[in-house]
Amino acid sequence: MMLTLSAGTFISQIRPTVEILRDGDYRYRDSFAIDRPFREIQFRKQDRYITGSDSDKRTGKSYCFRGIPQQNNIINITVAIEISQKTAQKTEWKLAPGNPINFDRLYPLQAGPGLELYKCLTAFLPNLKD
Repeated sequence: MMLTLSAGTFISQIRPTVEILRDGDYRYRDSFAIDRPFREIQFRKQDRYITGSDSDKRTGKSYCFRGIPQQNNIINITVAIEISQKTAQKTEWKLAPGNPINFDRLYPLQAGPGLELYKCLTAFLPNLKD
């Protein structure tokens, strides 16, 4: 018995790196299993920046970030930490340096509207005009 792979089969298994993604909204997870805790990253790629939310359902921790894609990593990360919610529409943020994010063990999912992503985009609004 001989197994033959067509070019289409091989190419479909190659995932694009974060750096070559087109501008738009994306969602990645460390697992396809919905019935167990997971880490999920939602982000928007716009021009040379990536802004998003990194949530870990195992620990309950979540944070907003902004950085620059390089191959399958996001580098030069700035983290936005929510320090107080003045009103329902206005939140105060503290910006701090963050660690790079690697996407090698994360799987792309269909992006959907996300409240966390929207919140993170507003955290960096004053800085998006760089």
